[in-house]
Amino acid sequence: MPVFFDVSNLDVRIGDTTILQNLNLAFGEGEVTALLGHNGSGKSTLLKVLARQLAPSTGNVRLLGKSFRSTGAREFARNVGYLPQHPPGTDGLTVRELVALGRYPWRGPLGRYNEEDHRLITRAIEDTGLGQFQHRSVDTLSGGERQRAWIAMLLAQQTRCLLLDEPISALDVKHQVETLRLVHRLAEQRDLTVIVVLHDVDLAARFCDRLVALKSGQLVADGSSRDIMDSGILESIYGVPMGVMERAPGQWVSYVH
Repeated sequence: MPVFFDVSNLDVRIGDTTILQNLNLAFGEGEVTALLGHNGSGKSTLLKVLARQLAPSTGNVRLLGKSFRSTGAREFARNVGYLPQHPPGTDGLTVRELVALGRYPWRGPLGRYNEEDHRLITRAIEDTGLGQFQHRSVDTLSGGERQRAWIAMLLAQQTRCLLLDEPISALDVKHQVETLRLVHRLAEQRDLTVIVVLHDVDLAARFCDRLVALKSGQLVADGSSRDIMDSGILESIYGVPMGVMERAPGQWVSYVH
């Protein structure tokens, strides 16, 4: 599998605090990876480094074999889309207007949108099931619909990778499942690389190809759902005794003893 991101000897320090320490990881193209770990483990920090929102203290990150240092901002935005845990306000924008902002890396601030731009915007709206809402203000949508609108914006950006920071944390269970099901389907249909920060290990195991777990800024587990959904490994990640049941082939449920 070709490598999309290659992280080598990564350290992130803020003041005297080390957040990530000597991290070495590769993320394959077309792979859906969950970043797991307790609060403060470094998950969101790693995602921010991959999104170029935060610079490493030491170490290097490569995008498709090319160092971040030699990758221009527009080239980066055409390959990588980032959705923070708390997206900015939408200030009365309609869904279609928000999604259209995804074309910015291709057209710039003064570029006029052509037929192809409008086709890609429409496709992104349809792929996320937002056709009936496209002329509604984003502010009036439910939490799940709003997340889909932001994901549609990243699709219109034609990125090859989605970086999603806790995209389901503010959603009820129904919308959590729907959002992750959508992300998984889009990854397959569009051959996207997805890296998503999640708290729910059971949902991560159900919808992601690979689970990567951090603890105190260091890698503690990395493997498929079958590898990671093990009581000993989960205990090493979360620091509490845990059990695992396989309720159906390939579907696991974890619980605290």
